[in-house]
Amino acid sequence: MQEKNNTSVMILGSLHGFHRSNKLYGYDDLFSILEKFNPEIIGVEIRNEDIFQPREYLKKYYPYEMIKTKFRFQDKCVVYGFDWLGDDIKNKKIPEEYFKNLQLKKLEKMFQEDEEFLKEKELLGIIGKIRISLIENTSAKKANNGEYDVATQIYYAQLDKMLKNTKYEGISNFYRKRDMEIDKNMVNIIENNLGKRIVFVMGLDHRFYAVKE
Repeated sequence: MQEKNNTSVMILGSLHGFHRSNKLYGYDDLFSILEKFNPEIIGVEIRNEDIFQPREYLKKYYPYEMIKTKFRFQDKCVVYGFDWLGDDIKNKKIPEEYFKNLQLKKLEKMFQEDEEFLKEKELLGIIGKIRISLIENTSAKKANNGEYDVATQIYYAQLDKMLKNTKYEGISNFYRKRDMEIDKNMVNIIENNLGKRIVFVMGLDHRFYAVKE
């Protein structure tokens, strides 16, 4: 947590589906942390264009804890969305087949099936196992203590290096663009709510970039 000009900001990394099996950092623990922080403003990993969409729509595209946080706290404080999923759907609803047809998903599938990068993908797999070990049956405090952030930064730096100047470079470019857009949205929320208690709930993979920025 950082405090500046009486503005308190917490960036809370969530585990998405891992909350279901985590005995120490389950959904109840996440919501307990939010209750104790007593925020006036909450940002969730949902696009702001979608923040007022019904639950049925949100369930198609966003993690459970983001949706639950939105509905649980919307009567207690102001809830913003800060996610970004592509410029082509900015200020529009997400099309039904959007992710299925997204070029990123096609590139990811091709990359996973490409045998040219076997050694490099083996290294990514090792780093990935280390990252998983850092969030399995761990507390919220430990999950957010920076260790996972370091491992994630190493993972994406290795991915960038591997994909640079290849036909798969669009994968790392999209990831980087998304983090940059998310960060801009978070900064805007902070600047429009100076002097308040603000918490951002985001997937742990994005936390290292958000904290750095």
